[in-house]
Amino acid sequence: MAIIKFILIVAVLIVVLVGFTLYSNDANLFQTPGIGQRLSIFLKTNVAETSDDPVLEELRTPIFDISAESLQQRVVKATAALRWEVVAQDSENQSLNIMVRSPVFLFEDDIFVQVQFLDTKKSSLYIRSSARKGRADFAANSGHIQSLIAKIKNK
Repeated sequence: MAIIKFILIVAVLIVVLVGFTLYSNDANLFQTPGIGQRLSIFLKTNVAETSDDPVLEELRTPIFDISAESLQQRVVKATAALRWEVVAQDSENQSLNIMVRSPVFLFEDDIFVQVQFLDTKKSSLYIRSSARKGRADFAANSGHIQSLIAKIKNK
Protein backbone atom coordinates (compact mmCIF):
# COMPACT_ATOMS: atom_id res chain seq x y z
CA MET A 1 0.00 0.00 0.00
CA ALA A 2 2.89 2.38 0.76
CA ILE A 3 4.32 1.84 -2.74
CA ILE A 4 0.98 2.76 -4.34
CA LYS A 5 0.80 5.95 -2.27
CA PHE A 6 4.37 6.83 -3.21
CA ILE A 7 3.70 6.25 -6.93
CA LEU A 8 0.51 8.30 -6.71
CA ILE A 9 2.30 11.20 -5.00
CA VAL A 10 5.11 11.15 -7.57
CA ALA A 11 2.56 11.08 -10.43
CA VAL A 12 0.67 14.04 -8.96
CA LEU A 13 3.91 15.99 -8.49
CA ILE A 14 4.88 15.34 -12.12
CA VAL A 15 1.48 16.50 -13.38
CA VAL A 16 1.67 19.63 -11.24
CA LEU A 17 5.22 20.39 -12.38
CA VAL A 18 4.35 19.92 -16.07
CA GLY A 19 1.19 21.99 -15.65
CA PHE A 20 3.07 24.81 -13.93
CA THR A 21 5.76 24.75 -16.62
CA LEU A 22 3.19 24.92 -19.42
CA TYR A 23 1.39 27.75 -17.64
CA SER A 24 4.57 29.76 -17.07
CA ASN A 25 5.54 29.30 -20.74
CA ASP A 26 2.21 30.77 -21.95
CA ALA A 27 1.02 27.50 -23.50
CA ASN A 28 -2.53 28.90 -23.98
CA LEU A 29 -3.88 25.36 -23.53
CA PHE A 30 -7.54 26.30 -23.82
CA GLN A 31 -7.25 28.22 -27.09
CA THR A 32 -7.67 26.85 -30.61
CA PRO A 33 -6.80 24.14 -31.73
CA GLY A 34 -7.60 22.77 -28.27
CA ILE A 35 -5.87 21.26 -25.29
CA GLY A 36 -5.24 17.86 -26.87
CA GLN A 37 -3.44 19.16 -29.95
CA ARG A 38 -1.55 21.79 -27.95
CA LEU A 39 -0.32 19.20 -25.45
CA SER A 40 0.70 16.96 -28.33
CA ILE A 41 2.73 19.80 -29.86
CA PHE A 42 4.35 20.93 -26.63
CA LEU A 43 5.19 17.42 -25.42
CA LYS A 44 6.51 16.13 -28.76
CA THR A 45 8.39 19.03 -30.35
CA ASN A 46 11.23 21.29 -29.33
CA VAL A 47 10.91 23.96 -32.04
CA ALA A 48 8.50 26.82 -32.64
CA GLU A 49 8.50 29.35 -35.47
CA THR A 50 6.35 32.06 -36.90
CA SER A 51 4.54 31.50 -40.17
CA ASP A 52 1.75 32.97 -42.27
CA ASP A 53 -0.43 29.89 -41.68
CA PRO A 54 0.40 28.59 -38.18
CA VAL A 55 -1.29 25.78 -36.26
CA LEU A 56 -1.07 27.98 -33.15
CA GLU A 57 -2.41 31.49 -33.71
CA GLU A 58 0.18 33.08 -31.40
CA LEU A 59 2.84 31.97 -33.91
CA ARG A 60 1.37 33.97 -36.81
CA THR A 61 4.00 36.13 -38.53
CA PRO A 62 3.82 39.52 -36.79
CA ILE A 63 3.54 42.55 -39.07
CA PHE A 64 4.51 46.02 -37.86
CA ASP A 65 3.68 49.41 -39.34
CA ILE A 66 7.28 50.62 -39.12
CA SER A 67 10.33 50.41 -41.33
CA ALA A 68 12.57 47.35 -41.28
CA GLU A 69 15.39 49.44 -39.79
CA SER A 70 13.18 50.65 -36.94
CA LEU A 71 11.94 47.14 -36.30
CA GLN A 72 15.52 45.85 -36.19
CA GLN A 73 16.30 48.46 -33.51
CA ARG A 74 13.24 47.40 -31.52
CA VAL A 75 14.29 43.75 -31.71
CA VAL A 76 17.74 44.60 -30.33
CA LYS A 77 16.23 46.68 -27.50
CA ALA A 78 13.65 44.00 -26.68
CA THR A 79 16.35 41.33 -26.57
CA ALA A 80 18.35 43.43 -24.11
CA ALA A 81 15.25 44.13 -22.00
CA LEU A 82 14.52 40.40 -21.83
CA ARG A 83 18.15 39.81 -20.76
CA TRP A 84 18.77 37.41 -23.62
CA GLU A 85 22.26 36.94 -25.00
CA VAL A 86 22.85 38.05 -28.59
CA VAL A 87 25.31 35.51 -30.01
CA ALA A 88 25.56 37.02 -33.50
CA GLN A 89 24.07 39.97 -35.34
CA ASP A 90 24.02 40.44 -39.10
CA SER A 91 23.04 44.05 -39.83
CA GLU A 92 23.14 43.54 -43.59
CA ASN A 93 20.55 40.71 -43.44
CA GLN A 94 18.79 42.25 -40.43
CA SER A 95 19.02 39.08 -38.38
CA LEU A 96 20.07 38.05 -34.90
CA ASN A 97 21.04 34.79 -33.28
CA ILE A 98 20.07 34.77 -29.62
CA MET A 99 20.61 32.33 -26.77
CA VAL A 100 18.18 32.05 -23.86
CA ARG A 101 18.69 30.06 -20.66
CA SER A 102 15.76 28.72 -18.68
CA PRO A 103 15.62 30.19 -15.18
CA VAL A 104 15.75 26.98 -13.13
CA PHE A 105 17.70 24.27 -14.96
CA LEU A 106 19.58 26.64 -17.30
CA PHE A 107 18.54 24.76 -20.45
CA GLU A 108 19.73 26.66 -23.53
CA ASP A 109 17.44 27.59 -26.41
CA ASP A 110 18.50 29.19 -29.67
CA ILE A 111 16.42 31.91 -31.28
CA PHE A 112 16.87 33.20 -34.81
CA VAL A 113 15.14 36.48 -35.68
CA GLN A 114 15.05 38.06 -39.10
CA VAL A 115 13.37 41.33 -39.98
CA GLN A 116 11.63 41.14 -43.34
CA PHE A 117 11.06 44.24 -45.47
CA LEU A 118 7.49 44.53 -46.77
CA ASP A 119 7.50 48.18 -47.89
CA THR A 120 8.96 51.48 -46.67
CA LYS A 121 6.59 51.67 -43.69
CA LYS A 122 5.82 48.01 -43.06
CA SER A 123 7.92 45.03 -41.98
CA SER A 124 7.51 41.63 -40.39
CA LEU A 125 9.48 39.20 -38.26
CA TYR A 126 10.44 35.61 -38.85
CA ILE A 127 11.30 34.03 -35.49
CA ARG A 128 12.47 30.46 -34.89
CA SER A 129 13.14 29.21 -31.40
CA SER A 130 14.56 25.75 -30.73
CA ALA A 131 15.77 23.79 -27.73
CA ARG A 132 19.32 22.48 -27.82
CA LYS A 133 18.42 19.37 -25.85
CA GLY A 134 15.40 17.16 -25.45
CA ARG A 135 12.44 16.18 -27.56
CA ALA A 136 9.88 18.36 -25.84
CA ASP A 137 10.04 22.00 -24.84
CA PHE A 138 6.86 22.28 -22.73
CA ALA A 139 5.91 25.42 -24.74
CA ALA A 140 9.16 27.21 -23.88
CA ASN A 141 9.97 28.08 -27.49
CA SER A 142 6.48 29.34 -28.20
CA GLY A 143 6.77 31.34 -24.98
CA HIS A 144 10.05 32.90 -26.15
CA ILE A 145 8.40 34.01 -29.39
CA GLN A 146 5.41 35.46 -27.55
CA SER A 147 7.67 37.29 -25.08
CA LEU A 148 9.75 38.84 -27.83
CA ILE A 149 6.73 40.00 -29.84
CA ALA A 150 5.04 41.42 -26.75
CA LYS A 151 8.21 43.29 -25.73
CA ILE A 152 8.59 44.76 -29.23
CA LYS A 153 4.96 45.88 -29.30
CA ASN A 154 5.32 47.57 -25.89
CA LYS A 155 8.35 49.67 -26.94
